[in-house]
Amino acid sequence: MPDSHHPETADLVESNGYQIRLSPSGLEWLAFVARPKQRPTLIMAPDRTSVVAKAHE
Repeated sequence: MPDSHHPETADLVESNGYQIRLSPSGLEWLAFVARPKQRPTLIMAPDRTSVVAKAHE
């Protein structure tokens, strides 16, 4: 059953040449951060605001 607090699709944000893909996963949020044609870095946090802040660092 889908969780009504989390959208089914991931959000995509671009910042300073990096692509940041945000996705809810169970009780945590994931951010995949990468420049085009590079391997992404995975960041995990308990909420969307925290994962976005860590991704922008």
